[in-house]
Amino acid sequence: MSASLARVAVLILAAVLRLWRLDQNGFDNEYYAAAVRSMAAGWHAFLYNGFDPAGFVSVDKPPVAFWIQALAVRLFGFHGITVLLPQVVEGVAAVALLDHLVRRRFGTGAGLLAALFLAVMPVSVATDRSNNTESCLVLVLLLAAWALLAAAERGSRRLLWLATGLIGLAFNVKMLAAFVVLPAFALVYVLGAPLSWSRRIGDLTVAGAILVILSLSWILAFDLTPAERRPFAGSTQHNSMAELAVGHNGLGRFVRLSRPSVATAGVTAPPVTPMGRPSGRFARLFVRAPVGLLRLADGQLAAQVGWLLPLALLGAAAGLRVARRMPLAPAHASTLLWSAWALTYAIVFSFAGGIFHYYYLVLLAPPLAALAAIGLRVAWTAERRWLALAVPGALLLTVAWQLYVEGSTIGLALPPGDWRRWLAPTLAVGGLAAAGGLLFLAMAPQSRVRRVVTPACVAAALLALLVTPSAWALSSVLVKGVPILPSADLARLAPGDRVVDARERGRAAWYRGLITFLEDNRHGERYLLATSTTRVAAPIIIATGEPVMAMGGFHGLDPILTEETLADLVATNQVRFAMQGDLSLIDRRMGAETAAGPVRDWIRQHGTLVDPALWWAGAATGDEATAAARRQARVATGLELYDLKPGQEIVPLRPTRSR
Repeated sequence: MSASLARVAVLILAAVLRLWRLDQNGFDNEYYAAAVRSMAAGWHAFLYNGFDPAGFVSVDKPPVAFWIQALAVRLFGFHGITVLLPQVVEGVAAVALLDHLVRRRFGTGAGLLAALFLAVMPVSVATDRSNNTESCLVLVLLLAAWALLAAAERGSRRLLWLATGLIGLAFNVKMLAAFVVLPAFALVYVLGAPLSWSRRIGDLTVAGAILVILSLSWILAFDLTPAERRPFAGSTQHNSMAELAVGHNGLGRFVRLSRPSVATAGVTAPPVTPMGRPSGRFARLFVRAPVGLLRLADGQLAAQVGWLLPLALLGAAAGLRVARRMPLAPAHASTLLWSAWALTYAIVFSFAGGIFHYYYLVLLAPPLAALAAIGLRVAWTAERRWLALAVPGALLLTVAWQLYVEGSTIGLALPPGDWRRWLAPTLAVGGLAAAGGLLFLAMAPQSRVRRVVTPACVAAALLALLVTPSAWALSSVLVKGVPILPSADLARLAPGDRVVDARERGRAAWYRGLITFLEDNRHGERYLLATSTTRVAAPIIIATGEPVMAMGGFHGLDPILTEETLADLVATNQVRFAMQGDLSLIDRRMGAETAAGPVRDWIRQHGTLVDPALWWAGAATGDEATAAARRQARVATGLELYDLKPGQEIVPLRPTRSR
């Protein structure tokens, strides 16, 4: 009963960290949220992963994770919570599943520890509170791991095929990111299945065929549909979902392609403090650690997922050291799976020269949590004294490692009044005292006192080691993070860093005014507006559920429209208004201005520039000071609205009182 209560407590903790203040995140990534609303509104957009309800362009990810979100919206309505809740459920389910996978071979204690470590993993908490697809990917990969371990233990080809089928499903969550575990899965089955070599090779061959068929099923269905009957494949140059899988979501994750990636394009170096650390709440959104063997030792990267790395290394070493017979015993096969899973993703992330963000590291969270728990369990129950001595040694190394991570990210000498300055002393005193006690008890003879005190020392050590990771996890709970790029960062919890950003309120008012103007001047057009990218289009789709044409896709680089096709759309009453000047700095650095040049020139030649006083919220207000300030903001941003049907009557935005 006590174990069941502990398991429930861990799951409640995981749920609280993922649900508490979740409403502050709104819709999180508006690009994905707009697509989910579009997919929930009609089966055509649902099946083809459409960004907009009309199916003009698709999202640049496969559909499975968004299908789950869209179904939640269909059941409970379109709200920020209903978009984010599926990821919360997936995250808590992953915690429960990891507990089961570790417990079945290493005992209840190890399972609970693995679940606890994953529940408070900073990057897991941040990602599960977003609408990114990684939460779904982690859960599907853990389900595949369950099927694989059962297949290796029983020599079951059907369970092996189920495992590869689940990886095929995972491919339709995040494409090639799911395939990184394949070497680990193949190795476990080859070394762990109690079958002949020919049978194992044959089973893997059939499994490979199943993997290819299931992975490519949706891509082939998309690409074989005539282009005029489906959306343009977003973030591609040749309107092919296969190209997206190989390029943007394939090689683009590992090597830098001809055009810069979002991770670096257009991002200038942030201000740096005298101590050499970036200043500001959001100065550390992008990964700047250089590619190489020690990339994941960078403090900001390690702070996402690597707090218990020494314990995980102990688990890999202790679990595999005794694996001497073939086929592997189930416990050894399990340790091999977690070790190989962690190693393959670590290699990829260390040397990936393409698109790389902090939240990708969530894929390392389950194996590192499992290995840390296995390491403590194996060393705890070891009969050899030298292995039992490894526990206090690993704890000391973990204390030193965490002090390094904390020091390299927020510093150890923080000013008085900063509550974070107590994290390092708590870690050092608690960890050193517990490790010293364990070292003394390990050398002492067996006694009743030793049996009682030793668990208390281990509990104290774990409490000390989890204080700082838990604080990092809270950084994405207590403070709203940045949509699109979820991550944990204790710098956000610095005293005095809670500034209410008035720009969010002004942005919402601006969109309300623009939407009102567009709706008042709509006369049967299919699209409410045409924009250069999805940046302006997404909030309008979220607010209205109406089609908005993102002419160049996500970054304005997709060759979807020509001047002739746009002219036809205008002539057939498909669209009236077009926004220009809405490219972000990143879009411009990536070459969107050049890519959109012909269409932009056609719009400016054949359209009429709409006076901002007619549509800009604030420009139509009676408050002259506010109006002047907002006109100046419009000039600064360079936004221009064009009427592609000159001569038609325009209903101006109704004046509003300044508040």
